[in-house]
Amino acid sequence: MKLFVSYARVDKPYCVQIVDTLDIHEIWVDQRLAAGQNWWKEILRRLDWCEGFIYLLSPDSVNSEYCRREFELARSLGRPIFPILIREGTVIPQSLKEIQYVDFTRGIVMESLKMLLNSIQLEERALQNDTQRKTVPNIPVEEIRQPTINPATVIRLAATAMENRQYDQAVYYLQQAKAIGFSSRFINIDLLLEEAERELAQQTVQIEADREYKQIGDLLRQRSTRRLGWEFFLRFQKIYPDYDPENYFLMYGPNGSKPRIIVSNGNLDNGNGSGGQLPPPAPTFNIPLLEWCHIPYGMVEVVEINNLGKRVKRRIEQPEFHSSLYPVTNQQYNLFLSDPSGYANVSWWQYSAHANQWRTKNPEPKPGKFKGEDHPREMVNWYDAMAFCHWLSAQLGYAVSLPTIAQWQRAFQGEDGRPYPWGKNFDPTRCNSSESGFNQTTSVRRYPNGASPFGVIDMAGNVWEWCADLIPSVDGKPKRIMRGGSYISPGERAHISFRYELGPESYHNSIGFRIVRNSV
Repeated sequence: MKLFVSYARVDKPYCVQIVDTLDIHEIWVDQRLAAGQNWWKEILRRLDWCEGFIYLLSPDSVNSEYCRREFELARSLGRPIFPILIREGTVIPQSLKEIQYVDFTRGIVMESLKMLLNSIQLEERALQNDTQRKTVPNIPVEEIRQPTINPATVIRLAATAMENRQYDQAVYYLQQAKAIGFSSRFINIDLLLEEAERELAQQTVQIEADREYKQIGDLLRQRSTRRLGWEFFLRFQKIYPDYDPENYFLMYGPNGSKPRIIVSNGNLDNGNGSGGQLPPPAPTFNIPLLEWCHIPYGMVEVVEINNLGKRVKRRIEQPEFHSSLYPVTNQQYNLFLSDPSGYANVSWWQYSAHANQWRTKNPEPKPGKFKGEDHPREMVNWYDAMAFCHWLSAQLGYAVSLPTIAQWQRAFQGEDGRPYPWGKNFDPTRCNSSESGFNQTTSVRRYPNGASPFGVIDMAGNVWEWCADLIPSVDGKPKRIMRGGSYISPGERAHISFRYELGPESYHNSIGFRIVRNSV
């Protein structure tokens, strides 16, 4: 069957996989390599040529002017429509809600592929008994005409699209601007187009990484496929070294059968040791002020950055876990620094190529600014915090990690979605923010009246706290999220809705962290 595939450029890697899977059919894919009248005529010619229309549905493709126009033209021609949902969170257009789509959001699985092939085969059989076909001239002239761009608004449209991270659409607008001969004394269209293309390429990599990561996660969560899932994860990390939002590195061992623990001599426990057990905690090891608060299962409404660069709310399930009662203190972190197999052991940074490179260039830890054994440790970047988690995991005999955004927020808010750990309104007597006037960190035990519903202390103020999550990159550099505010920030920044996004190499005397562990 002759098939026309419509997709957003940001989804090109997955589009290629799907096209390769359907190689028994004759498929035309619009590469969107150029703009202009000849290109549009080729679209019309191929829509007339095709016998079926595949629409790869994603947030970008359903918002794409050209994808929508291609779909409407194919429908006007009477071509069978085969919608394929390829990204979660896509809002299905009203015009497609009555058509059964195939779900490829979790990969090209056999059941979904069989459904698609059967649908194509049924239409192919029907086509053999139907020799009447519509042609392009039967479409109203105004629909055939290539979409036009107003020279007076094209830059504004392109700028708006880039601000919303709709880089596919921005590239289209800028290509059209070039095609109509847009000129300006000050605006260089080629530079704008180059920037949009670069951002589009980075966004494409981010989306593809997330897709592959989720599929590997499906394997890691099942005991029967965990060993191979770990092998695939190691391959994945060679390409995407800093992408591990769910902390698979800490959760699963090198042999894929249990949590990964790095023993204190710096070697990896691969599950082949005596009895295949996790290394027991050192009998004399003691870390002061390390107490755990049980956080029960519950729902969390988190704010995420979608593929358009906009903040959207998503309600998710958060399994039970334990949060440290306090953020990591100077005394706790000093144990890491003073242990000969602690900070000095480069193995703790080998979870990521980027972390390892950073550690190689920065062999000495940054000294904290404020003294006090029970003050939160600051001047710690994300790489350092993760290395501390690996070291402490080896000492305790179970995996600890930085909290995800959902975990941090669940521990902060409890059941009622409160904006501050203690309730609805900001209270400067319950946390160390700029309103307190100290202008430095304070003891983590100073504000017991600022505890969260689950008893977690110092989640607002004192120091910002790193979270594990990686956010979509807009400048080619990975960023991590910090929550909670600090001693130099006003109370409004301790609000649950506020967060900072910084590169993992960033550190400051107002940035610290706390740790979590799964329930054991």
